[in-house]
Order: sequence, then C-alpha cells, then structure tokens
Amino acid sequence: MRSNSGQTRVTQLDGLRGIAALLVVACHALSTLPGIGNAVSGNRSAGLNAAETWAVFSPLHVLWNGTPAVHVFFVLSGYVLILPFTRPGAAGKWAQYYAKRFFRLYLPAWASLAVAAALMAIIPRSASPLQSPWADIYVTDPSLGQVLKDGLLLMNASTINTPLWSLKWEVLFSLLLPAYVLIALRWRRLWHLKLGLALALAAAGALLDVEWLSYLPIFAIGAVLGAERERIRELTEPWPRFGWFLVAAAGMFLANAEWISPEQPIPGVEAVVTVGATLIVLLFVSCRSAKRLGDTAAAQWLGRVSFSLYLVHLPIILAGVTLLRSVSLPLALAVSVAAAFVIAELFYRYAEQPAHRLSMAVGRSVARAAERRVRRGAHTSIPVGPATPAGADTASAPDTASAPDNADTPSAAPVPESVRAMAGAVSGHRG
Repeated sequence: MRSNSGQTRVTQLDGLRGIAALLVVACHALSTLPGIGNAVSGNRSAGLNAAETWAVFSPLHVLWNGTPAVHVFFVLSGYVLILPFTRPGAAGKWAQYYAKRFFRLYLPAWASLAVAAALMAIIPRSASPLQSPWADIYVTDPSLGQVLKDGLLLMNASTINTPLWSLKWEVLFSLLLPAYVLIALRWRRLWHLKLGLALALAAAGALLDVEWLSYLPIFAIGAVLGAERERIRELTEPWPRFGWFLVAAAGMFLANAEWISPEQPIPGVEAVVTVGATLIVLLFVSCRSAKRLGDTAAAQWLGRVSFSLYLVHLPIILAGVTLLRSVSLPLALAVSVAAAFVIAELFYRYAEQPAHRLSMAVGRSVARAAERRVRRGAHTSIPVGPATPAGADTASAPDTASAPDNADTPSAAPVPESVRAMAGAVSGHRG
C-alpha cells in the first residue's frame, strides 16, 4: 500500500502490531479476575468455573494470550529495522540510526514511567481478595531510585510499569543491529538455514531458561524474513487459500501451546510459541486475507497507538481496579480499559509523536554533521600534483547521501514514518 508520501509501507504489519497490543491489554485485564489470575500466576490446579476453564485451557486463550503477542512484537522489530539497510548505501549510517533510536525508545518510556508514578501517587495500589493474586503482585510503593533504574531500560523492570521489561530486549537488539544486518544480508542463499539456526538458539535459551538466548534470536528471525521478503513473496504467492488457512491454524495453535491443557507445559514451550508467532507474521506479510484484516481502519488505529497503548495500559488498569473493585470488578475493567484507549491516544499525540519528531530532527542533524565531515575530508584530500590523465579511472566519490530519516520505521525500503518499538510489548503471563 502507498502512503501519502508515495513511499511503500507494509501497512498491514502496523495493523498486526495493533492487534497484538490489543491482546496484551485483554490479557492484563482478564488476569485481574480472581480465578483466571490465579491460573495465569502459576496455579493451574486452581478451581475454575466452566467459563473460566474454557477461557484459560482452550483455543479461546489465544484471543487474550500476551506471550505470543510479545514474540510477534520482537519478530516485527527485526523485520522492520532491517528494511532500511537493504537499500544500497544505507549501511554505515549508524550514528544517525543510534541517535534516532535512542529518542524514539527512551522518551516515551520515560513519559510512561511518569504516568505510572503519578497514578500510584493518586490511587495507591493495594492487595485485595476482590482481585486476583496476579494483580496483588503489582502492589508496590515506588521510589525515585526504582523509577530511575527502570528508566535505564537495561535491567528487569519493576512492578511500577512492568511492560517495560520487553524494552530491555528492544534496546539490546537496537544496539546490536549492525550484527543482525550482517547476518541477514550475508550468505543470502542460506536464509532458510539462518531461520532454523535462530529457532534452534531460541529453543536452547528456552530449555536452559537463559533469557537473552531465548529472546535475541527472535529478532534475528524477523531480520531474515525482512531481508528475504521478496524471495518469500515469490515462494508463497502461488499458495492456495486453503494453504494459508493451515498456516493460520498452525500459527495460532503453536502460539497458544502453553495453554492447551491444565498440565504444566513442556520445557522450552516458549520456542514453540516463537514458531507460532513467526507463522502469524508470515501470514500478514504474504496472505491477502490477513493483509486486508491488518489494513482495516480499527487495526490501523490500534497500530498507530500500539506503542503508547502498550506503555500506559497496565498502570491504568491497576488504578481502575483499585478504585472501583469494591463496586464491581467487571465495571472496573470496562472503565479502565476504555480509559486506557483514550489515554493511549492522548499519550500518542503529546508524548510519543513529539518524541518521534524529535528523533527525526536529531537524525537529520547527525546526518548533516556527517556530510560536513565527509566534505571537509574530501577537500583536504585533493591532490596538489598533476591532474589525472584524461580517460584514467578515478575513485568514485564517497556516498554522502544520508540514510532515510525513517530508518527505524515499519515500512518497506525506503521506509516512511514511525517504528513501534513494540516493539515494545509485554507478556501478560510473565507479570
């Protein structure tokens, strides 16, 4: 699909990211209910009524499962951030990329911490038998030191605004992007082996319970998919509708593998979830029906505010539950989820969007500074001796074209506006 600027955008992936963010909100909202929250906190033998049993231990759980939504976010981040570097001359613009990425991720995260701390000051969280043990986990008294520590985005997030836990991996992936670019753009014929290796590493991390080994390979899967998008499009274009139905069914089943029965899941189940998330992304990249779903107005709006919604929804839900649970917990959830959508739109307009504009301005400033350095270097290296003989080959001028301002955005190269760090996403079942 074409954007207003005439540049090609993978708009359905914006929609997919929005749908995934909605699942995270649903996961956190439902997890405040006593029965369901007890089960997702680890007590799978908790007494559940018939409706709760169906919601937790059936395929219906995929409709509010936060874990695969996070894996989708990570695959999308790998896919999106690799795209600008598939353009000739884009590699090497790392100073501009890092400057933009810092402001794009950190400023909204800091603003969300301020929102969470303010809500806790106004409506202090407290434990209650009217809510789930899962919700009780988030009862805390925030300190300035803890807020500052969370703001680094390099350590495990506290319960002030737990969704920030996934931004730690987004930041690490962003720092390591040159390595991902190298891996994705070298040895192109071995792309299927690179996907298999990334999945194997994620499985090893899940089995060994090593977080960095579990999560960082997921970004590599997205990076390889992004680099090989044309090859994958050619391979999948002839697939019939029934084939895509099987991909969708397999993706949703594997994404929900952790909750197919009340029994404890198999060790390393998160790697199975990663496979499911990868199939779902592939579905939205290549299947026409999924593309149309991702391009609907509702999905596009959710995609536009998805990062903001992810950042602010949990503190709002917990505040609403604390305030209204004595009246009615379902009422508290309805009010707080509605408030989360409204505040996400406001947060997008007045926090995320300004941060994005600032990141673009900083990126352009860094690019101009780099161009000036290149020009000065070119002037100082002009030879004083005889001119090059006519017809002799000369070294081509260095490529001084700046990388696109949107080099960290969800679009096909050249990439237009706004990346969702969502990248920034949160697994509801991890608390």
